[in-house]
Amino acid sequence: MWHRRPIAVLALVLCAGATALPAASAAAPPLAAPAGATAALRPGAASPAALPAATAWTPIPSYAYAVHDEPVTYRNGCHARVSVTVPHPCTFTHPNGAKTVLLFGDSHAAHWHAAVLQTAWKHGWRMLTMTKSGCPAPDVLVRRYKASASYYQCPVWRRAALAGLAAQRWGRIDLVVVSSWNFHQVISSHGTLVTGATRTHMWEMGWRRTLAQLLRKAKHVVILRDSPDLPGDATTAQACYRRWGLAAQTRCGAPKSRATSTALWRAERAAAQAFPGRVTAVDLTSATCPNDWCGPIDKPYLRFKDDNHWNQTYMKAHFTAPVDQALNTAMRVAFGVTPA
Repeated sequence: MWHRRPIAVLALVLCAGATALPAASAAAPPLAAPAGATAALRPGAASPAALPAATAWTPIPSYAYAVHDEPVTYRNGCHARVSVTVPHPCTFTHPNGAKTVLLFGDSHAAHWHAAVLQTAWKHGWRMLTMTKSGCPAPDVLVRRYKASASYYQCPVWRRAALAGLAAQRWGRIDLVVVSSWNFHQVISSHGTLVTGATRTHMWEMGWRRTLAQLLRKAKHVVILRDSPDLPGDATTAQACYRRWGLAAQTRCGAPKSRATSTALWRAERAAAQAFPGRVTAVDLTSATCPNDWCGPIDKPYLRFKDDNHWNQTYMKAHFTAPVDQALNTAMRVAFGVTPA
């Protein structure tokens, strides 16, 4: 979350070879103080007088609905909570499909559910989900969200999940879709918080280990870049959206250099490049931050359910097409078919 940044993020520079797919976006506003608060402005930032006033509108989904617009896996027990250490994957779409796609990672993997579901349904694939709150896909140790304690349940669950996949306990997996929140508090084996270049290196090495495990049986892996992280937390972000209406795009947004982590995206891409032809890193996030500004509105849609999770209405409407393109291409590569 905004107040818990463990690293300094760099201004975005897309590395060569990144896969970026188009996605519709709202126009970007000028730089402004987050959450509508008066703050010290940076050189070149918009003055308070230049900021838009609150403008009423009717978003899709509504504010009241967006708060609860999360993947169905949160309601049917398929998304593992903090205390869970034994993975219990769930099957969606075509249970007897000839090809299988797995959605794996933390809540920032889970929030891609609607788009992956639509893609799997369209192509006749079996869809398997295996996600856990606050537990990133890369093999790193983290603290529990909003806590100083080590999240010891996470590596236990992750190891069990990867071992089960390697043993094909849940059947053959052809394609794995992974994503993880980029602002976890990463810790050393001694429980010490790590930051900066050390954290970035640990993140890349953790991804390499997880990818190696996934590829023991899976044919291909797609890493989806993490979503933007807007100012505040769930409660304050939702309040900001309601307060400012259409002006929330400016008032409640953030520069891309703060809302995303260029360093960790580079680390994820480097990890992917260690497995040529078998791992694809796909950036669908940059298109939602035009002119280097990430905001909560893509009129008529409200993008987020809180400060950092896409709501499922927006996910289905906005991301299904580019996710379909990315995953169908990856599945074709997995089976040795040259993409059209």
